[in-house]
Amino acid sequence: MDISFILIALGLLIFFAHIFSAAFAKTRIPSVLLLMIIGLILGPISGLISPDSFGTAGSVFTTITLICILFQSGTTLDLKVLGKSIGPALLAAVLNFIVITGISILLGTYFMHIKLVHSCFLGAALGGTSSAVVIPMVNQLRPSEKAATILNLEAALSDIICLIIAMSLLESFGTGDVNPGEIALDIFFTMLVSYTIGGVAGYAWIIILKKWLVNIKNSMFTTFALAFIVYGLTNLIGMNGGMAILTFGLAVANFHSSPLARKSMAERASSIVLNDNDRNFYSEIVFILQTYFFVYIGISIRFNNWLHILIGAIFTALMFGTRYLTMSLMGKKGMTKRDRRLLRVLGPKGLVAAVLASLPLQWAQATHQPARMIEICQSIQNVAYAVVLFSIITCSVIIILTEKKADKEEQLQEPEGPQGPEPLPEQEVTEVQEVKTAAETYVAPETVVTGELPQSDIPSSQDSSDFIPE
Repeated sequence: MDISFILIALGLLIFFAHIFSAAFAKTRIPSVLLLMIIGLILGPISGLISPDSFGTAGSVFTTITLICILFQSGTTLDLKVLGKSIGPALLAAVLNFIVITGISILLGTYFMHIKLVHSCFLGAALGGTSSAVVIPMVNQLRPSEKAATILNLEAALSDIICLIIAMSLLESFGTGDVNPGEIALDIFFTMLVSYTIGGVAGYAWIIILKKWLVNIKNSMFTTFALAFIVYGLTNLIGMNGGMAILTFGLAVANFHSSPLARKSMAERASSIVLNDNDRNFYSEIVFILQTYFFVYIGISIRFNNWLHILIGAIFTALMFGTRYLTMSLMGKKGMTKRDRRLLRVLGPKGLVAAVLASLPLQWAQATHQPARMIEICQSIQNVAYAVVLFSIITCSVIIILTEKKADKEEQLQEPEGPQGPEPLPEQEVTEVQEVKTAAETYVAPETVVTGELPQSDIPSSQDSSDFIPE
């Protein structure tokens, strides 16, 4: 394809992404869904572009997008709200993971006819919510700070759980053995180390930046570059780079409120924080990357087997039905009806699910497994891709319906229109005017004496305004 057409297409995507975001207030259609539809048209529907066209650049691009989204999400979190929301977020992540794994075992056993370890892997791949999908939706829907923090943290925590458990189960594909104790220990150790790396790197960088590199130019890009380094180093030692990046962004944004800042730099603590220009810059970068990312996801969806597509649709329906029940346990304190509704709906799958679902097939082909094993791995990938597509569509449709209903409810509850209170009837206006006239001519009894009074002692209409009844 000619380079000019590619550049025009890239520019049009950004242009339409801004239009979709601006139209959200009226249409309530998330831009995520519209961008995925564009990807579906370009990819599996028309066949103009395939995932193979991107080569290794496709996987690099998705990783860069995930890093930027997680970092920008971390910079928007507040430590005080985080302390109140970490419990519900962790509970939501664990509950939904367990329920989805149960659904996967049921469907894998009776419909896909695969072994327990394979069913558990499918459940682990689909057991979380997608940070790359949820965070942009939260930014558009703007729930309360508590609800937004729960949704963002649930996505980040569930990504970690899914990655660790799925990778552990993948090692058991050949033997079929599963060790729950070893998996739980891996999760705890990985979270602890990843949190520590991200937090220490964030605090250290702010101290260096504000103490020794005050005059450095383009520090916004320098901080972004360090985020990439932290992600890569964390993954190289076998830990979770995504959680390290989220914690890195959290540390950078909240350094001014930490005990370290109060003790070592108390007089400058208020300035050691990201300013509005930094936040706007990160937000713009994320907007551009997520625009191309969702189109890429749409291109990557494949329709190879209609039975797998049907299983994916059933999986999605059961997933949203059970999420309604699990998220109802989060309580009502500090959240509106709309917040609770969004908690029940925002459970789509995305990047992590798609990447994990492709690993078994890659492993089977690389190790020259028998045809039956390759067929099982292919079915896991097909079902997972179908669930990714259907979950985003279902989530978007429910949001459209519920948000429009919420808008109508707000309009019905408004006590007064934009024109202010309704005018009084003509008869009541006449009575008020008569009362006002009587009040203006009223003279207090103690001022009535024989003889003439000086003109200045006669109460004026302005002075007598105190007598006008409200």
